[in-house]
Amino acid sequence: MTVVDPRLFPCRVRYAALLTVNVYVFMGNMYSSGIATGFESLAIDLHADNAKLSALVTYSVLAMGLANLFWMPLALCFGKRPVTLISMAMFLGGIIWSAVAKDYNSLLASRVFASFGYGASESLGPSILADLFYERNYSSAMAVYAGFLSGGSQIGPVIAGYLIQARGWRWFFILCAIIAAVNFVTTIFFLPETIYEPDEEPEMTEDNEKDLTGHIEAVRTTSHSADRVSMNYNDYMKGLFSFNVTKGAKENGILKHFAYLFVLPFPLLLVPGILIASLMYGVVLGGVVVISTIAPSLFSPPPYLFTSADLGLFTLSSFIGIVVAWPIAGPLTDLLSRWLRKRNNNIHKPEHRLPALILPFLINPIGLIVFGYTVSQLQHYVRPAVGAAIASSGLTLVPSVMLSYVVDAYPKTSGEALVLVNASKNVVAFGLAKGCYSWMAKDGVDKMFYEFAGIQWAVLFLGLPLYIFGPWLRTRTQKYF
Repeated sequence: MTVVDPRLFPCRVRYAALLTVNVYVFMGNMYSSGIATGFESLAIDLHADNAKLSALVTYSVLAMGLANLFWMPLALCFGKRPVTLISMAMFLGGIIWSAVAKDYNSLLASRVFASFGYGASESLGPSILADLFYERNYSSAMAVYAGFLSGGSQIGPVIAGYLIQARGWRWFFILCAIIAAVNFVTTIFFLPETIYEPDEEPEMTEDNEKDLTGHIEAVRTTSHSADRVSMNYNDYMKGLFSFNVTKGAKENGILKHFAYLFVLPFPLLLVPGILIASLMYGVVLGGVVVISTIAPSLFSPPPYLFTSADLGLFTLSSFIGIVVAWPIAGPLTDLLSRWLRKRNNNIHKPEHRLPALILPFLINPIGLIVFGYTVSQLQHYVRPAVGAAIASSGLTLVPSVMLSYVVDAYPKTSGEALVLVNASKNVVAFGLAKGCYSWMAKDGVDKMFYEFAGIQWAVLFLGLPLYIFGPWLRTRTQKYF
């Protein structure tokens, strides 16, 4: 592992690593969601209807979620750099397979394979950034990460739509493969190992504790301190091509350590707060996935007659919803938390973050209702686009509350909890989106989205009992987790 704290690397090194991770995140989401704009041409070439083609998106979402449970334990055994490179190679291989797939089953298998590889970025990405940036800069780095994440899933389909309309669906995968290959090469040279395991921990005494504290504060508060750290680039380049296992894997044995880390998150599903966080994130993500999955069958026929390019542009409505909610989500959660803390004799409780759920509770299900009603009435496409934008704002509003609550309530196991939430929310979204075409055929598009809104309201309402009984639940569970 690295012998220098990665947060002390020069800015150019840390920003290059930030860029290569973010391009990976953008490409993965573009690959996963962009193909929905080409359902019409895929239906002709592969002789499959939209209901069958929807599995290309839903199973991709499932594979991305489950991958979190595999890649993070592997990274904590062998290092984040080699595991990221292996996942990128797997992702690139899957994209190339998609580009040359001859039939539907081959294309579906290739997308599951590629998405499982890409899924590493959902857990490793934020973890790598946490290794590279101090707390005062971490939120900014994560904001950039979130922008690339949203851009891939919302702007990516715009690129896909125009390319598929002009050159066909295989060229979309060819473009993804070209960018992913360049990203893989740049990652080899720009992403260092970020797990920091010093050989010896300094022995603390009264004499050196004050000096060490002053040094740490100086590093944190001086804006250019990292730039002043001298760096031997020859040693840095040699380090890129060296390999070692982590201390935990050496001490416990690789297989035993991996098995322990793999199993560790699962008992956290018994914790009500973590389970509720997974459900809330999942139902919000599920609504967005359902809209993007069924959009081709709703807007390609008359009266809309959307082309692949038009379908891509329609996804910009979701991006607008995310952008509008983005500057509101975090500040709203922090503002309400501070206000409630003052009313509680300046004593903070993790539950003080939960009242911010009132905003997604009031607006996100309404977005689903607006989308379902306006589409069923064949109204102008701008109106369902507004509904889609309102529904997708929850992708920013809900995680900002629930992920911060999970980290706040269970700090000792926050890493495992976030891996579990990332995996299970994709499983929930997959379950809701998998049968959306048969659901729509049975109840109609309007009734389906009314029922979906009811599910969202019911799940988001769980924030109230969690707010009331959360302190009692934490006292019963924190001693175990």
